[in-house]
Amino acid sequence: MRKVLLTSAILFGLCSSAFAADALSVEPASYNWTGAYIGAVAGVNFLKGDVTIPNYDPPGYDGDSTSASIGGQVGYQYQFDNNFVLGAEARLVAVFNKKTVPTIDTETFETAADWQGDIVAKAGYAMGNILPYVKGGMAFLHLHDTGYSVLGFGDAKFDRTYTGWTIGVGADYALNDKWVIGADYAYAHFSDHNFEGEQGVGPTFVKPSTHTVSLSLNYRF
Repeated sequence: MRKVLLTSAILFGLCSSAFAADALSVEPASYNWTGAYIGAVAGVNFLKGDVTIPNYDPPGYDGDSTSASIGGQVGYQYQFDNNFVLGAEARLVAVFNKKTVPTIDTETFETAADWQGDIVAKAGYAMGNILPYVKGGMAFLHLHDTGYSVLGFGDAKFDRTYTGWTIGVGADYALNDKWVIGADYAYAHFSDHNFEGEQGVGPTFVKPSTHTVSLSLNYRF
């Protein structure tokens, strides 16, 4: 996560410096979205963490939490003569989700995540310097220090990178030939995983999913 934060800080610094040097002017009717871009991303991440411990009563626990997200993205897109735009994008953000709930006696269970990423295909329709789009592809979520704590006996924590799918919608607005601001929403779904046997624990199923709302500032090459 430290590498993600460092990369994000560098991206924001570069974007701020270069952004100040460019004039905010564009001819909407003649704008073309073809090209590569790199940018900074910031938003809010809503983690739904369904925890099931079959041997406990009750067996279900709430691992939901809300966190800021910050990171970067790179992509490429091509605009056809009919104004349809196709592209691909990769994004990686640091998140700070954490939720601790009591289970039985002096035991608690913590659900935490420290980074999330995706690789998606995008399809949109250019309306001058405005580009609404849909996207979908592969999603990744890293759960970190997730597991049990028992007062006086220590922890049994796990790390795991989940792989799943994501879909979303968004819109970009070109300020000029180089700078683009955007907003998007994405849902990411992951299958559950049983941590039984790790750190000596019994059946423990954790099934995460996320809703993310983000703002972006991109520089086009």
